[in-house]
Amino acid sequence: MATEATSGAFWRGLRLLAVDGTYWDVEASEANDAAFGRPGSGRGSGRSAFVQVRMVALVEVGSHAVLDVELASWRRGAWWYARLYDTGDLL
Repeated sequence: MATEATSGAFWRGLRLLAVDGTYWDVEASEANDAAFGRPGSGRGSGRSAFVQVRMVALVEVGSHAVLDVELASWRRGAWWYARLYDTGDLL
């Protein structure tokens, strides 16, 4: 974890945090399909061949430390998950 002495970690006394997300293809099992779903496709059945999971991370800017991670459906964007992080810091 960064301290106030860490370059680029704080601004006006607030710790700087970032939210970033990505998608992962996971096994196309019934359980994964039910939990995470599949994005649409312009071909064939209209559904992707892969089940996808969205990973969203809360990261400290100064140290690049990952503070928290959410794994959920691909249907919601990274900023939807940002509301979960009421840290009092600058997001």
